[in-house]
Amino acid sequence: MPKFPTLETPRLILNEQTIEDSESVFSMFSDEAVTEFYDLYFTSKDEAIALIEKDAERFIKSKTVRWAIREKDTSEFVGSCGINRFEESNDVAVIGYEFHKNSWGKGFATEAVSKVVDYCFSEQCPKYVNKIEAYVMLGNRASEVVLEKLGFQCDGILRQHGKWKGAYHDLKVFTLLRSDR
Repeated sequence: MPKFPTLETPRLILNEQTIEDSESVFSMFSDEAVTEFYDLYFTSKDEAIALIEKDAERFIKSKTVRWAIREKDTSEFVGSCGINRFEESNDVAVIGYEFHKNSWGKGFATEAVSKVVDYCFSEQCPKYVNKIEAYVMLGNRASEVVLEKLGFQCDGILRQHGKWKGAYHDLKVFTLLRSDR
């Protein structure tokens, strides 16, 4: 079984999500403000447990790497992030991230996603990555700013590329190439 990687930034620890995180994961994904631009919305803690278990199974199969994000000083769970999937045919990692509302505006997203980018382009990553993609629903300017700070470029809008909450959604695709760094 592969060892789950732990990453560290000046203020954060990124490590494996566990069942003990299920209450925090549920709280995050049951907050309408957090999920406004997201394809998940939880109504029970069981959904959080199922997500944590699914992410763990997919990590073992080298299909994903999803971290819990914790404040270093308090170990408080502030969000999650990581590689949602690998597209091996073209060496792409698709990333995503989400944070508890009380951690917004503190720079945690930029700090954590920067570390995920470093990991994607490192030897530690279970798959070779030439390009990182992130999909952002129209209107989610805060997420766009995070990606732009890290050097991602908007490649365009994918019309009605997402479907959740009973509707189709246009998504901006942001990319960062290995050669951009």
